[in-house]
Amino acid sequence: MKNTFNIKIFAIAVMLSLTAASCGDDPVSVNEDPPELPEFKNVAADLSYFENNTPQNNDSNYAEAYYLGIGIGSLSMITQSYTGFFGMADSETASFEDGKWIWNYDYSYEDITVSITLIAEESANTINWEMLWSADDGQGNAFDNYRVVEGSIAKDGKSGSWTFNDLNTDTNEEEPVFVTEWSSMGENSFQSQTTYLEDNGTETVWSYEQDGNHYTVQFSDPDETNDITVFWDTETGTGYYQTGTDPKLCWDSSYQDVSCSSVGY
Repeated sequence: MKNTFNIKIFAIAVMLSLTAASCGDDPVSVNEDPPELPEFKNVAADLSYFENNTPQNNDSNYAEAYYLGIGIGSLSMITQSYTGFFGMADSETASFEDGKWIWNYDYSYEDITVSITLIAEESANTINWEMLWSADDGQGNAFDNYRVVEGSIAKDGKSGSWTFNDLNTDTNEEEPVFVTEWSSMGENSFQSQTTYLEDNGTETVWSYEQDGNHYTVQFSDPDETNDITVFWDTETGTGYYQTGTDPKLCWDSSYQDVSCSSVGY
């Protein structure tokens, strides 16, 4: 069962993400200073191709791909909603206890005060993170040390994963809602995948990939007929979209409908 109190907290997170300052992504040794705070922007899709080319004809393959591409790509921004809570730790002093760096701070919004504990622990090749929330709105909604986010980032900055949890009000235990994994193979090579775990056990997956000037966003539904793929090439200006097993629908560098064979798809 989804916790409506958590939904209100999530709204706070979204608000914070819009005003959060950027943080570093190059951790250092625990023997010197605490690691730099993580940047969720690493998992965001680059949608500048669509953002810089608004469709002139809404009844076209490109226009359909434009709305699908931005819609699917924007789903990767869900993880950005917690950036503000990580960023708040930047103004706090961390303590080092039992091999872990710990930040403690509060955030208040309307009638809710959230006590936040951010924990970082280094292993050989990764830094493991977890964020705990404690809150009580005085109206019977309360939780203590709710692990809202947990994950790990490779020390070389080339891969990571995040799990975003919901609190089951029946069992009072955390349950994963979103799981995001990402990896980078170079400056222009990147992959990310986010899985939404529904209450009934089904999974919805959206993914993003950049390979040089080739970009792909995909949406995978339990019903395969609803699957969507959008591909674009920033060098040639061409691309296509495909739903389910239907044929690909393509456009050329002028954003005009063309046969896919004419543009190599």
